Amino acid sequence: MAMMTPLRAAVETGRDVVALISQLGDERPAVRELASEQLTELGSLAADELIRAAESSADLEVALRARWLVDRLPLVADGDPPRVVAILERLPRLGVAERLRQMQVLLRLDGDIGVEPLARMVLLERSTFAATVAAALLAREWVPDDRFWPPVAEAIITGIGPSRRPAAALLRSLVRGSKAASADEKRIAADEAAAALAALATTEPGPAADRALLDDESLLDETAAVRIFRRALLMLRMTAGQKDEALAEARRLLAAAREHDGDAMLAIELAWLTEHGLPEAVDLVPLDGDGVSPLVAYAAAVARRRTGDDLAAAELAARASAALDAADVSAAARLQAAQLLARWGAVEWCLAEHATLIDDAESSVGMLATAGVTCAEYLHEQGRDEEATALLGKLLDGPGRRAGIEQAISQIGNDAANLRARMHYFAACAAAQRGDTAAERRLVDEALAAQDQEVDSLIALYRLAGQDPERLAAVRPRIQRAVTRIEETLVTVPEDAASYNEYAWLVSNTEGDFGQATAFARKAVELSPESPSLLDTLAHCLAAEGDLDGAIRTQSVAVRLEPHNRMLRLNLERFEDRRRKQP
Repeated sequence: MAMMTPLRAAVETGRDVVALISQLGDERPAVRELASEQLTELGSLAADELIRAAESSADLEVALRARWLVDRLPLVADGDPPRVVAILERLPRLGVAERLRQMQVLLRLDGDIGVEPLARMVLLERSTFAATVAAALLAREWVPDDRFWPPVAEAIITGIGPSRRPAAALLRSLVRGSKAASADEKRIAADEAAAALAALATTEPGPAADRALLDDESLLDETAAVRIFRRALLMLRMTAGQKDEALAEARRLLAAAREHDGDAMLAIELAWLTEHGLPEAVDLVPLDGDGVSPLVAYAAAVARRRTGDDLAAAELAARASAALDAADVSAAARLQAAQLLARWGAVEWCLAEHATLIDDAESSVGMLATAGVTCAEYLHEQGRDEEATALLGKLLDGPGRRAGIEQAISQIGNDAANLRARMHYFAACAAAQRGDTAAERRLVDEALAAQDQEVDSLIALYRLAGQDPERLAAVRPRIQRAVTRIEETLVTVPEDAASYNEYAWLVSNTEGDFGQATAFARKAVELSPESPSLLDTLAHCLAAEGDLDGAIRTQSVAVRLEPHNRMLRLNLERFEDRRRKQP
């Protein structure tokens, strides 16, 4: 029992942990072994000091033994579900980029079962870089008044345990602030978060290999992680009623974007600030002179419109569009602007930029194909199916049809037959909006005549069949042929997220093996964890299996990732309506 006394004291003070670690370098083997045994017994309670010694001890013997002990700290805990255990057990064998991908997978597992293990990585990861990214992924999940946050917050606190690392301290403050009832409590939590963020800036970032640039832009680096923490701190300031302090954080966000990432990120940060209740941040961005980029001008226009200054918004938008006309600005820059405007909910400006690309005789045939297909799908998302139909008709059959358009369509991963099917499908959707069921049936048939396995058209055909046995008998073999084709594709390309998603979307909206559809939807999300469209499919699969709570949770994440996507919001409303109607 006497041997346990320093361990109990270590839990409270941490001083004896430091003493034990120093004994790892003792010249007496028995002392070294006893210290190793006691540190192993302490486990995660000793993690902070062990990691610090492993990375920075001047005593090589201490550093090597500390690293050995850290690497033996088990990421897997009693009660972890099998899917979590499978991920955690292979993490030590993965390179840094794949480890970060698996963190994203943990975050997106159904029922938030991966949240606590991900928070555990903040405590136990020897790499400061990996621990910081894990914390940033968790911090990014919080938005004020999110009904799904409380259980996530509890899992985070359990996972980070006693860790005093700056990233863990920041998460702890964020959770405390999100739960606080009074403005004073929120201010205290925000001040603690600010102190943790400042401490993080002085922390050694870890091995150079971990800080290497990553090829995959969906993965976070240290700059992106700090950006997430600063955004979370800003939202805490806003909920505490500290608008001046929030504006100060906004200034830091914008300055960092300008310094490290350039105009595109500066525009994205300004749009984010507008979306999260601080459009006044536009006053922090210099907009005078001719050097303002089109993206920043458009983001400023979105902010001005949110403040109610429609005249200034229109002037800024016109200025941005005119700047994109400059001879030294590429068509790709205009397409980027259109895509960002879609994300920011600026529908008409987005469509205007697409139209300029499509109507410009100087646009390459490849750019014409990309802009045309992207714009048609966006019009469909907005419920403007007649316009989407007309646009694809112009692209495929119009009097100004460009030579080589079919090859260009193929080069962007589509084909003319499928695009023609989409055109007829959009026309069918327009007919459905008018209540013209006969025209809708005819147009769905035309879509399937162009491409007999176009998934949305098969779903529409199944829906139109209703309870009619003859119609159902006719459509079922067509659905099965499409399912078989997708299964064959997955045999040859087993890591194809699009095919997993296509199978799941078709089956969940018609009939078949719902369990397999859900498994395939989960696989697609694992391959691309931050895709709102794949999360949308998974939500449909969960709903098809009767798990409406899970569907609403998953769909809510999709909406949070892409808040201005009209279809994602409509689907969330449908799931919530079905949930309300359940007995």
